[in-house]
Amino acid sequence: MKFDLLVVGEGLAALTLLLNIPVSIKVGVISRNKFDEPSSYWAQGGISAVFSEEDDFDKHVKDTLAAGDGLCNEQVVRDIVSAGTSVLQWLIDMGVPFTRENNDIHLTREGGHSERRVAHVDDMTGRGIMQTLQAKVALLPNVTWIRQYEAVELISDGDRVTGLIAQSLSDGDVAVFNASNVVLAAGGITGLYPYATNPHASKGEAIAMAWRAGATVENLEFVQFHPTAFQVDQQVVSLITEAVRGEGGHLYNIANERFMAKYSSQEELAPRDIVARAIYSEMAAHQSPYVWLDISYKGRQFVEHHFPNLVELTRRYQRDMSSTRVPVSPAAHYTCGGIAADLHGQTSVAGLFAIGEVANCGLHGANRLASNSLLECVVMGKACAEALSGAIVTDSKQASIRLPAVIETRLSLSMLPALRATLWDHAGIVRSRDGIAAGLRQLETMQLAPSLLPYGQALRAQNIHDAAYLILHSASLRKESRGGHFNTDYRARTLPLPTIVNGVYKKCWHPSRRSGIQAEEFIPA
Repeated sequence: MKFDLLVVGEGLAALTLLLNIPVSIKVGVISRNKFDEPSSYWAQGGISAVFSEEDDFDKHVKDTLAAGDGLCNEQVVRDIVSAGTSVLQWLIDMGVPFTRENNDIHLTREGGHSERRVAHVDDMTGRGIMQTLQAKVALLPNVTWIRQYEAVELISDGDRVTGLIAQSLSDGDVAVFNASNVVLAAGGITGLYPYATNPHASKGEAIAMAWRAGATVENLEFVQFHPTAFQVDQQVVSLITEAVRGEGGHLYNIANERFMAKYSSQEELAPRDIVARAIYSEMAAHQSPYVWLDISYKGRQFVEHHFPNLVELTRRYQRDMSSTRVPVSPAAHYTCGGIAADLHGQTSVAGLFAIGEVANCGLHGANRLASNSLLECVVMGKACAEALSGAIVTDSKQASIRLPAVIETRLSLSMLPALRATLWDHAGIVRSRDGIAAGLRQLETMQLAPSLLPYGQALRAQNIHDAAYLILHSASLRKESRGGHFNTDYRARTLPLPTIVNGVYKKCWHPSRRSGIQAEEFIPA
């Protein structure tokens, strides 16, 4: 099947792109999920933007650079932050029902922010934004949704991407989709961890595919762990938005001690990496699986007004947040690195674009400032649409390819639980030199005796294994502690340089003899 443009993903970055692409461009969207499964849908806190007289762009830039801990691209930060006001107005104009107070957009404050600048839809901002934009996208005549398919491989000659291969999740069949440009908007890698704030989080598949198509990836060691995931019986139920602490929530250890002052002068409003490590330390010191988060002292009416959905959620588990403290612990939340891309999403491979969490454009550095991610999605989505509007080649020739029914592989999808445990133990909140090395060895032991698996299944296994390798390999290259990467053997900082892993060129398909191109030797997965 041939399109002018292929998009992988259906989160906020993808929807923004679709709403800004000319309707003359025929777009195919590869979507493995339902409408409520992208990470964007689960964002609680809000979207950051300068939208008050007390705030200004320089303050927002300063806060972003501080959270990024020396690895942000300052020009990219300024470009995205300066677009924040217009982005928020665009969403308002689209009909997003932001929470208001005295008819003005209500702005809350979150950790790392020096001012109130986070616009929100109660305490389920992602859902409010996504449902509004989904209704708009559904009316677009140029967009074809290819649902219940997962992209497993990009079609590339090492210099340019010309399409992708996807597997049907309903019957396992694989199909080839051609286009002169491909946009990856498929989320990050947090689904590779056993405790994650989004139950449907991506597992790095798009990053692995891009890497094997020759794209450079950067800073994949910087995985952000949200400090406060609501847990019941040591299982993550949901994250509890940063705004709870922004509105005065306090953290206590099981000895009933407020502890954040020991770790930061900003206390509960410190950046996420600091709060997550503080909670991790308190849990270890007291041999407890959680700490307590308490905002009930503000009064039932205040909490119910500001966090109605979280109150309802916690009541379902007999933990009413409006009247008592709730147990929380860190969980994998966001990928700060990703496929190296500019602000328009252009990667190091022609024809391949990456936007949103899957990309590393330089905004987040070593640690993302709260609520900057939704802002990045909209800014990159709009910029990518602008770049692609004049770059579509509708009559480009596509070489046909031949897919094998089965592939020889040493991997299996059954390795996922072990892979998740390895990353949690060795590429988690606190790391060590020997632990990272042990994690890499464990990945090697997951490779079994060669066997034949259906093409799509084999490639899905390859993608998650490659993504896990890229996290641990990137962590092994950084001989310091910075932002979301804390290594007990390298506590001191060195020079603030990005971790760069160059792409490789490896394909698990070969040209069809019928295309007139010499068939190449098949490379096993």
